[in-house]
Amino acid sequence: MLPALLARFPRVGGPGESPPVIPEEARAAFPDLAHDLDALARDVAPVFRDYDLRALREQQRYRRQQVLILLGSVLGTAFGALQAAIPEQRWPGVLLILTGVVLATSSRWSGERASLGIYLSARLKAERLRALHFQYLSGTGRYAGENRDLELRRAVLAVRGGKELE
Repeated sequence: MLPALLARFPRVGGPGESPPVIPEEARAAFPDLAHDLDALARDVAPVFRDYDLRALREQQRYRRQQVLILLGSVLGTAFGALQAAIPEQRWPGVLLILTGVVLATSSRWSGERASLGIYLSARLKAERLRALHFQYLSGTGRYAGENRDLELRRAVLAVRGGKELE
């Protein structure tokens, strides 16, 4: 149980790279798709990589903020219990106040950063771009005609602009 918890535990520093949607080995395995894979690598993959990295960074930032809030709450509870146990001492109350101020400040700061909203927006765009890879490779719908490369570029621009194509 503990290793699974630590696997998703927020790390200091963001991810350095985004894994590609379609691995490089696909070129050798599917030479008939060379043109399509080139178009995807040129038009979609760089934009996908940008949104995916942004989403991964903001997800880690949001998780770090949540861990800080949880740890601060545990500390505040411990200092409050200690103050109740030894009411003649002042230092647990002072530490409780300091913990509360740090928590309030960090919560306010994290609310202003809006990491969750940024993460969700970037993740949505990254996943839509991931889906474009497979829609384009299927060669159906708007990607069935002569202008499929143009349609792909339009779809990428629509995702960047936050618009949905029919």
